[in-house]
Amino acid sequence: MKNFRGQAALEFMMTYGWAILVVLAAIGALSYFGILNPSKFTPDTCLASSGFACPGKPIFNASGVAFTIVNGLGYPIILSNAAENLSVTPVGTFTGCSWAVCTQGTVNCYGTNSQPIDDGSGVTVVGYGCTGFANVQVVKGELHFNYLNPQSKLTETLIVSVTGKPIK
Repeated sequence: MKNFRGQAALEFMMTYGWAILVVLAAIGALSYFGILNPSKFTPDTCLASSGFACPGKPIFNASGVAFTIVNGLGYPIILSNAAENLSVTPVGTFTGCSWAVCTQGTVNCYGTNSQPIDDGSGVTVVGYGCTGFANVQVVKGELHFNYLNPQSKLTETLIVSVTGKPIK
């Protein structure tokens, strides 16, 4: 009787090879039609430095963003000098925005770049006139604010990271 072990191994590999090829083709088709697009599953998030909260989610449109920051440090501060950190992701970033810090709940304020925040109170931060994320799926950005710590008399930095999908 002849030895057919080589043929059995070849048939085994061919069967599983075709099955793997079909799975890869299905994954490729799902990816091509946008079903596996990770930007569809990106949540709208707002994360702030320790001692601060970012309740709710940020609100995006084609040229701006608004979100709320709440002071939980235990003492009042004055937020000032909002600055964008543009070294974030290639998806859309905060570019050329003008920033305003308003009383909580106000989204139609412009030009106010500093605002006092009592302990437990919040402010609304509005970025308007932004360029760079009008035609993107996801926007990610990081904002840096300065505030004076009344206990240490040193200027400290609040960092807020915001991610979301702009409304078209």
